[in-house]
Parts: sequence; C-alpha cells; structure tokens
Amino acid sequence: MNLLIGANFKMNKTNTELQEYFGTFTREYPNTPGVDVMIAPATIGLSRASELIQNSSVHLGAQNMFSEVSGAYTGETSPLMLQDIKCEYVILGHSERRTIFGETDELVNKKVNTALAHGIRPVLCIGENLTEKEAGLTKDILRVQLEKGLSGIADTTGIDIAYEPVWAIGTGKSATPEYAEEIHMFIRELLGQAKSRIIYGGSVTEVTAHELISKREVNGFLIGSAALDPHRLMKIIHETIK
Repeated sequence: MNLLIGANFKMNKTNTELQEYFGTFTREYPNTPGVDVMIAPATIGLSRASELIQNSSVHLGAQNMFSEVSGAYTGETSPLMLQDIKCEYVILGHSERRTIFGETDELVNKKVNTALAHGIRPVLCIGENLTEKEAGLTKDILRVQLEKGLSGIADTTGIDIAYEPVWAIGTGKSATPEYAEEIHMFIRELLGQAKSRIIYGGSVTEVTAHELISKREVNGFLIGSAALDPHRLMKIIHETIK
C-alpha cells in the first residue's frame, strides 16, 4: 500500500496564503512513488485549493463534514459540496472536534458512513488523552472509539485510521517510536484487515518522522503545525522515504 502523508492546516492559511503555499509545494515537490500526499485546508479554502492543485499529485482533503447531505444545518459542509470540488479525503473525529465541539462517537460514525456513501475516503481519528494514558486506559479508549466509529460498516478497507494521542498534539511531545508501534499493531489487530492505512499524528516533525515510519504498522502521518511550511512538509516526506 502507499504511505499516506496528511497535512491538517486547521484554522490557518487565507486563500492568498494558500496560493503562495501551493505555488511553492507543487513547483518543488517531486512526485514520490509509494506516497499519497493529502492536504486539508480550512473549509473556506477548499475550493481555491482544488484549483491550485490541478495537474499535481496532491490529494485534497477536508477537515470535517456533516452527516447529512443538505438542509438547515447552519455552518456545516455537505458531502455533495466536497464531491463538487473533487475532495478525495475527509478527516473525521479529530480530537479537537471531539473536545471543543462535543462530537460523539455516534456522530463520527454517521459522518464516516456518509463519507463512504459519497465516495470520499474517511481518515478516522482516535486517541487517548493524558489522564486516560496515565490511568492505563489507552487500549480500552481506542477500542471503544474504533468500534463505535466503524459500527455498521461491513467493509472497512476504504477507511484510513489516524492514531493521534491527544497528549502529544501541539505539545512538542511525540510518542516514542516503540509506543507508536505497540499502539498501531493493536489497532491493526482490532481492524482485522491489512488494507487500511494506520497513520500517526502527534507533533510529527522532520526530526521524528524517519524513526517513527520505520516501525511496524506506521503507514504514514497526519501532520499539523509542521506542515504549515511547505519546505518542512517536503522534508518530512523525504525523511519518510529515505
């Protein structure tokens, strides 16, 4: 399978900044065999980003999507809207959506089902917070999030999983490669199939990428702040494949 390198811009980059970013990235990034690069700008930048990555190898991703296709859902984004701009991926269940906006496993599951029904590949995020980790509950938390997130889905091979330890996101503290390997192998066992990619997200940088990717069942990364600089993203990709 190809590795998946995902860049989550979160609430960063205006359309003007996106033009500069993609101008640099699409000009300087060599198409790398065996690697799928997915970039997820903020919703307001998706349409512009779709135009900017034409004729490049970059895949467009969204940071969120609603579970209904249309209706009175102020502020939400429909899967039909994502289809219309050729958005191929959608990040669902990110810890910031769960903690700040109160998204439940049940809502995330509805979104995953809706994405699949519209040909958009979900990147389902799961992860434990520091309190849960210190209490030894990591695997219990992940099992529940994964089982509920994938509930009712007979074929899960069209879904990628992002393990994002909440205690590592934006803190500069990355999980050790050995810890990431243990957790990714546990997730693979829960999935019961080998086709979905299990990617790691949690303060990934050009310094940590090479050792992390060398571990079993680490099939790529979901990168936050380090991906806001196109040259840093390219360095991480280089470290991933060297």
